[in-house]
Amino acid sequence: MSGNRRGCAFAFLALFLGMPLAIVLVSPAVAARIVVDGLPEHAVHLQEWLWGSAVSVPLAALVVRFALNRHGRLRRSPLVRRWPGFLLRGLVLLAAVNAFVFLRKKPSLPGDHVIDAGTPLFAAALTGVAVLVAMRLWDRRARRVTVEEVRAAAAEADQALRRVRTQNDRVRRQAQQVRARVEKLQRSERPEVEFHSLRVFHRESYQCADTAHLAYHSAQTSLRTMASLVRHARRAPYQLTVSRRARAEMRAAAAHLDRSQGELRTHVDEGLGMVRTLNANTADLKHEIRDHCGTQGREWFAALEERVEQAREERRVANRFGGGQ
Repeated sequence: MSGNRRGCAFAFLALFLGMPLAIVLVSPAVAARIVVDGLPEHAVHLQEWLWGSAVSVPLAALVVRFALNRHGRLRRSPLVRRWPGFLLRGLVLLAAVNAFVFLRKKPSLPGDHVIDAGTPLFAAALTGVAVLVAMRLWDRRARRVTVEEVRAAAAEADQALRRVRTQNDRVRRQAQQVRARVEKLQRSERPEVEFHSLRVFHRESYQCADTAHLAYHSAQTSLRTMASLVRHARRAPYQLTVSRRARAEMRAAAAHLDRSQGELRTHVDEGLGMVRTLNANTADLKHEIRDHCGTQGREWFAALEERVEQAREERRVANRFGGGQ
């Protein structure tokens, strides 16, 4: 029952807000029909409809502005291009609805109202909605990529791949060193003498994993951007109406980018796996320091766990208050 009430409320809202808007937008067609019909009783209202025609232009631009997606091409363009674009599309909207009304409205007879049952306002409103939907879809279309853009993205992917490989080598070495330290600590008879060096080594290992994770996260962000560019680049040769050589260059650049992206994704996944291994080894080292380094090790471990829990609680609070933004 409540759903029916909401539906009725929406219908009334559309009726009382949409119909006046439609009347203003079709003012040019009504004014033109008054001139064409030549009825004196309608001519006295011509000035009012001409004023409505003047208002319809900025109103149509505003309607287009709110109909287009904020992530579309036009609303993301510079201001000097944005509002002229809204105005141009508003004129297209006005042309569509006014041509529809002017052609569909029957000539008025003496005694008829200016807006009568023969004025197809509802159909004109549907026509306007269809035009706005088409504009919105067209505004969200993917921009064609160029060979230069694809080549630049491929070069960036190659650079990111080299950085990730270097990071992987560093994480691999650190994980091996931590594992060796843990095994040595387990065999040592007097590990308390190594407490200070082990504490420093634990911090270095943690920082290495943290830095690597940030680097891999950045690479994953680049991969998501590249994935969209790869899809557009694959379609580009079929959209180009240029020479066969240009299409071949685009195919080669797209293949290079696709290959570099695949290698980068493989090495990032490998690096994330090694970070997990490094974190596990670092956790083992933490517990070995606690168990084998006497009072100093136990106090250090307790303080470390307290800091970790505090940082975890701060993240939970930040996520709770920042999640709705």
